[in-house]
Amino acid sequence: MRTYYSIISAFILVIFTSCEFSETMILNSDGSGEIKIQMDASEMLTMISSFGEGDELKGMDERIDTTFYFVDFLKHNKDSIAKLPLDQQEKLKMLESYGVQVKMDAKTSEMVYDIFLNFKDISEANNMFKVFNQISNTGTNTVNSNEGLPDQESIMVHYSFSNKVFKRQAFIDDIELHRQELDSLKNLEMMMGGTVYKLKYTFPNKVKSISKKEATLSPDKKTVFLEANYFDYFRNPDLLSIEVVLD
Repeated sequence: MRTYYSIISAFILVIFTSCEFSETMILNSDGSGEIKIQMDASEMLTMISSFGEGDELKGMDERIDTTFYFVDFLKHNKDSIAKLPLDQQEKLKMLESYGVQVKMDAKTSEMVYDIFLNFKDISEANNMFKVFNQISNTGTNTVNSNEGLPDQESIMVHYSFSNKVFKRQAFIDDIELHRQELDSLKNLEMMMGGTVYKLKYTFPNKVKSISKKEATLSPDKKTVFLEANYFDYFRNPDLLSIEVVLD
């Protein structure tokens, strides 16, 4: 477990120099499906290796392909967790339905980090970004730090699917906190200027209409693609709000 979190820690410290974040969803006709946030830092693997020795970077030159389910972690550590303050127990409980997959291979220059959720209803993913923040901070122990990945707690994303209408609504939940987080990001702007955040949503039926004119469709008209510069998205989350109407 300690090695696992060391891997996450080293990954998070450089993730913002990566070129791509992606949010992928597959939605079934009954409203169930899978959603994941992927951070692809494959281009950074060589740079990470050049950082030299250090406790946080041990094992980074090894081939890793592992999937971690928080439900297993919670069961295995239930006695220790029961001794924690109630607020910390609640935060850990929120992770229960989520999993993390890490793939790293220096030979193929692959470095991919996924947080995923299998859901019965898309509204279950409304905590996705809280979970993302918590897992990131668990790996780094740098909550409210200016190093590595800054907190992104001011932005909320709500998902819904009803009567053949899917909605992703992104908005600023705390204006003052958002301002503070923007200030934290300024130090990283030079490094992450080209970083993009991509949406890829696959639906059970053909798409009838999309609210965003910038969005594109796959040839079979079942998959929607939308992207924005990460910094622009962070300043204005509504850039990646979208409504999709299905046939």
